[in-house]
Order: sequence, then C-alpha cells, then structure tokens
Amino acid sequence: MINRRTFIGSSVAAAGLAALPGSAFAHVIKPSYSLWDAHGHFYTNDVDRYPFNSQTARYGPEIMVAKAMRFPQTPREVFEFWDESGIAKGAGVQYSSTYRFDNSYLLDISADHPDRIVPVVILDPHAADTPDKLATMARDNKIAGVRFTGTDREGFFPFLTDAAAGTWEAANDLGLVVVLMPIGGDTPGAMAAVAEHAVRYPNANILLDHIGFPRPADLPETWGLTPQHFALADIPNVYYKYTTLLIEQLHAQNIDEKPFLEAMVQAFGADKLCWGSDVGNTPGSMFGWVQYALASAQGLSAQQQEDLFWNTAERIHVPGGRGS
Repeated sequence: MINRRTFIGSSVAAAGLAALPGSAFAHVIKPSYSLWDAHGHFYTNDVDRYPFNSQTARYGPEIMVAKAMRFPQTPREVFEFWDESGIAKGAGVQYSSTYRFDNSYLLDISADHPDRIVPVVILDPHAADTPDKLATMARDNKIAGVRFTGTDREGFFPFLTDAAAGTWEAANDLGLVVVLMPIGGDTPGAMAAVAEHAVRYPNANILLDHIGFPRPADLPETWGLTPQHFALADIPNVYYKYTTLLIEQLHAQNIDEKPFLEAMVQAFGADKLCWGSDVGNTPGSMFGWVQYALASAQGLSAQQQEDLFWNTAERIHVPGGRGS
C-alpha cells in the first residue's frame, strides 16, 4: 500500500490510466455537470496537532501510519484531484484507519472549506455521550452525518443492536445521514436489521457503503444482490454508495462494471444511488478510477447520470442535518 500513492495532475493521471486493470479509454470523459464525491478520506502527517489512532487499520497500524506520513491526503492533495476530475464538492468521511473516533482534523478542515467539504463523522454508537455529541456537531460543525463501522465479538454489527438506540434516535431527530459499513457478506440478519432501523427511524437517511457489498461472483444471476438487498429497495430512506472500491473489486474478478452499475440502477433507481471516489483509501490513479465510474454510467440516461454523480448525494448530505 505505501508504495502506491494517489496519482494527481493531468500528465500523471493520464499515465495512470494505462496502469489500471482493463484500461481501454479512447478519450477522457468530461461530463457537462459537476461531480459530488460521497466518499473522500482526509488525513495529515501533522502528528503534533493530529496524532494517529490506527489500531483499526485494515493492514496494521504501522503500514497505515507509514502511508499517511508519506502520502497525506490533506485538502491540498484531494482538491487537486477533485479539480482535475471535475468534482465540485464532497463528503469528508472520517477515516477510522487514521483517527478512529477523533474527528478533530475532519472538523477543522471542513470549517476551513465549508463550500467543498461536508463532514461525516465516526463515533461510538454505544457511548452514552454520542447523542449529545451529534447534536453539538450538527449545530457547531455542520456535520451531515455519522458513519458506523466494525463488528463485535460475536461477528455482528454493534450499531444495529439495541445498545445503539439512543444514537439512532439522535440521528433521526437531527435528520442526519447514517452511513453503514460494512454490511452484507456472511453476517446473518444484517440486512434485515438495516430494514428494521430504516422503518424505525424514517427521518435518518441510511447510506450503505459500497452498496452493502454485493458478491456478483457468487450470485451472477443477480449481480451479487441477495433477497435481503432487494428487500431494502422499496424503503424510501435507504440509499446506496457506488464506489471506487467496488469497481476495484469487480476488476479483480474480471467483472465488467458497466452492466453491474446498470443492474444496480435497475434494482434501486439512480435517485437512490450516489458515487464516491474512495480517495485516501483505494490505491492507484484516482483520475483513472473516476474515468471508470463515468464510463460505466454511459448507458444511463442523462438524468440518471446526474442523479448518480450529483443529485442524490447533494440531497441527502445536508450540513447540520435536515431537522426533525
């Protein structure tokens, strides 16, 4: 991971296209509309002001710290990529691998750039002070949402248990977007629990990272969607995030992302889908990954493309929350 930095800038980005798997772009796609990046990660190597807490890093804390120190993803780096790719604004999604529940860096940079960074924090769903923190952050820091990750000792998701009810009630009262990751896979009952929470807290828009991790290699006839995925389709406050990480996983399995995306739009509707770059996490040419996402949407209508790349994310990420 640490020797594969995010490529930014026109010449480097163009070179990066050829390095990506299956690259076959005849030209650079430049849509007529601006893009809204629903999945951007920021971190700095200024460890004196913002010390790392990388115990939850997927590849180990030492690797994550080395990556962050060598290739920080501050507004300077991310905005250069955003400007190159036509991204006008996006969600700053707290990166658990660097800071866990300490949202200080994200809140500081979003305050410095309120026109471009909409903060989505990570907090402990079971902590007694989380509801109050959400209310304070919505008022003072204009957060749009909160993200929950991780499993408990039994392999289930702690944010979908009764112990998290107070946090869900606060998010519902504030009208925040609740971003859930991961979901699906082999965890029994996870999708059903998401459906129950969506019905119980209708003022909280639930956004499933990476579309809840469908597995098209295992279920090719439905592009990886399980009956539990489909059961969520008619619930109005459940949304889905189409990300670079998903595209990378499809490439690893030699699966074409264009029919995959079209199947997701058919299942859920473009007005329930938003796109995220996963900058700061997925390695490789970020400009190239944006091109893959844009190319995969070429079979959609103009309205569907604008919903996917702007309208949905802009609608559900409301700074300060939508209110009760």
